[in-house]
This record gives sequence, C-alpha cells and structure tokens, in this order.
Amino acid sequence: MNRRLEAGSGDANVRDTLYAIRHAFAEFLCVPTCVITGFLLLAAGTYLLDSSQASWLEPARAALETYMFADAEGTTSLLSTVAGGLFTVTSITVTLLLIALQQAASALTHQVYDQFLRRRHNQFYFGFFVGLSLYALVTLATAGPINPAFGGAVTIVLTALALYMLLVLFYTTIDQMRPVVIIAAIHDHALRARKVQMGLLRKTRRTSSCAAPLSVPVHAVRNGFVTRIDVDALAAAAARAKAEVEIVLKVSVGTYVAFGEVLAEIKSHSETDADAVGSIVHDAIRRERQRDITLDPLDGIEELETIAWTTISTAQSDPDPGQLTIFILRDLLARWSNERDEGPAVRKLPIVYEDNVFARLMNAFESLAVSCAESMQHQNIAEILRSFDLTFDRLPEPHQRRAEDLLLRTLPALGDHVLTAELDHALVGLIATLKRAGRGKTAASIETAHDRLARSIGKLGSRSTRVS
Repeated sequence: MNRRLEAGSGDANVRDTLYAIRHAFAEFLCVPTCVITGFLLLAAGTYLLDSSQASWLEPARAALETYMFADAEGTTSLLSTVAGGLFTVTSITVTLLLIALQQAASALTHQVYDQFLRRRHNQFYFGFFVGLSLYALVTLATAGPINPAFGGAVTIVLTALALYMLLVLFYTTIDQMRPVVIIAAIHDHALRARKVQMGLLRKTRRTSSCAAPLSVPVHAVRNGFVTRIDVDALAAAAARAKAEVEIVLKVSVGTYVAFGEVLAEIKSHSETDADAVGSIVHDAIRRERQRDITLDPLDGIEELETIAWTTISTAQSDPDPGQLTIFILRDLLARWSNERDEGPAVRKLPIVYEDNVFARLMNAFESLAVSCAESMQHQNIAEILRSFDLTFDRLPEPHQRRAEDLLLRTLPALGDHVLTAELDHALVGLIATLKRAGRGKTAASIETAHDRLARSIGKLGSRSTRVS
C-alpha cells in the first residue's frame, strides 16, 4: 500500500501534457479562446448577411456600397490594409508589453508575470486583437464571389474600437506594474484563498483523538505542490471501514511533496481498513507542478515575502515596496488573528489537518527582519516592530508566544541599525505593549537592547562597533 509504481514514463508524459494544457487554459487561454471563437462566429454571421438576398437587407447594403464599399475589389484592398495593420500593431504591442513586464519583473520578481496573466481584462484584450485580425482575414477571404459590405463595415467599426482599446491596454498595463497594485492583488488573492480554506478547517480536526493501535504511513508516488485535499472523499473512505479510522494528514495545502515522503498516516484497528483508506489518499491529495494562489494562501504569503525580501535587501535597496508589503502582511496578521475555524453546524470528520498558514505568516516577518539587517533599512525594521506593537493584544495566546519568540530571535539584528527617531519610537511602543500584556521578560530583553543602542547616540562608530 505504501508505494505504488508509476504507470511508466509514457503515462507520466501524457499526464504532464494534459496538466500543462489544463493549467494554460485555467490561467490565461480560456478567455482569449472564447473571444476568438466569438469573432469567428461573427465572421460566419456577417458572411451569411453578405451572401443573403433578403429584400430587407438591400437598403443597408445599398447604403454601404454607395458610401464605402463600392465593389469587391475596393473592399478587398481596404480589408487587406486593415488586416496587415492589425497584425503589425498586435506584434508591436505584444513586444512592448513584454519589455515593460520584463523591466517590472526585474524589480518585483516573477510575480509581475503571474498577476498580468491572471487579470481577465488583459486576457480579453489579447483575445480581442487576435480575434479581430482573424475576423478581417476571414472576411477578406470571402471577397471576390461577393462584396462583403457588411463584413467590411463591422471590420471598420471594430478596428476603431481596437485602436481605442490599445490606449486602454497601455494604461492598464502601466498601472498594473505599480507595486501598490501588484501587492494589493496578491493580498486580495490570499484573503480569498484563506476564506476557501476555512471550509476545510471547519471540517477537520487539529489534533488526533483516535486511540487505534495501528498507524500506517502512506507514501507519495508523485511529486508536486499540494493544491487541493478532497476531505469528503477521505471521510467517505473512513466511513466504509469496519472499525474506527482516523486519517492524520502530514501535508497541508501549499506543501511541496517529494517522491516517497509521507502524505498521511492511517490510524486503524486493522491493516485491511488501513489499506482500503490509504488507497484513496493518493487521489484525494492533489499535487501539481505549480501552486494555485486562488486556493493556497501560503502562496500569497510567500509571493509577498519574495517581493519584500528582494526590494528590502541590497539586491534592490528600494525600501518603499518593502514597506508597503509589510503593511499588507500586518493587515493579514490582524485579520487572521481573530478568525475561528469552528462552524456550529459542521461535524468534524475523522481527519487531522495542520493549519500552518499563521506560522508561515510569522516566518515571513522573521525573514524580512533579517533582510532589514542586511540592508540597514531602519524604517522597515521599525515597521515590523510596529506591526507587532499594534496587533499583539489581538493575537491568541499561542500566536503571542510565537511573536515573542520571533522578536527575541531577531533582536541581535538590531545591532546593525542606527537608532533613528522612527526606530526609537517603534521600540518604545513595543516595550510598553509587551509590559501591558504581562510579557515582562521579553519586554526587558528588548528594553536592554534599546538602551544599548541609545548609548551609541552622539558617538562615532562603525557598523561593527556601534553597540557595545
């Protein structure tokens, strides 16, 4: 049960290809494909109008042929010019956008590409330009046997609309490259993903309550990030067991699983029940090559951390995006510190799931504190300290202990900073908050560090000798 052989390299290649196609359509291609299909249907519709001999169409056709499309040859020339221009404009636009994205990504990492691809209006714009180009070509192909007056008129109107949309596309693209827009979008995705994840948390346990003597591990036969866990399928398998069974998940949404690692442990009273339930685990825990930020709040946290680390550290030395990211992380900390996973009408399934989102959020603050020390960005370490000053009272007891541990672990990094007025104010406020919360020992440690930094005021010193 613990190990199942892969079906073979051929099956693996087919599965990878199908995943790549599915992921491409889910992330970007679905909307452009629908728009292009709409243009092709429109081309078929205008062709039927142009080839129709219905009397009620004659006044409109006569007007178009009188003022714009006198004969098939003139219409062909116009459509050829429009189609060629559309292809040229589309190719130049795509090239310029890729250059702009590359420049933005050099400052804000690959998250720029991800955000650009996820936005529906970007997908619509690309589908519109490609679809209109195909529409013009299809309409051009019908010229000769008939004079596509209706098709030509629609082409002219849509081309004028496309030129205006080109301006909108340039503006929205530049707007999307702004750090505040990118960071806010990741923040919103993380909140929505956490809201979805709360359904899983309400159904599952945090600690084991089964006293079954057997504990059988289930090993992974396929690598990838855990993107979804079908707890209902797991619960149904457990319900079919002859005796009590509990599934202790060893992975969470967002966890990377390598071949052979333990996905879950099946607690049961018989090996038969454990084997039956374990056979369901592989398919119930969905793994993919790329994470899904719409379902994985950890992905959002790590994207924010990556942006902040890159901009805070000496790789970029740009404090503004890093500070904005700290603000956003503080908002997530404040929102998630008050959440509850208990649902009054939801029965807990015999599944143990570790909720590691809050722990990962705290780790992000810890990593950024280290980055601030490396780049000596005093304003950002002050914002990190202020974040805990403002939220500490609202944190549950276990999270307060983790916050204290974080502050003590990052305390040595303060020695690399100059005690600016901003940092001084943040330390004083944090010390007062910890004292009010009854965390005197931690407050005393931070106060000692603050006093040692304060003694360096008015004295010349280097980074290595500032604190004595």
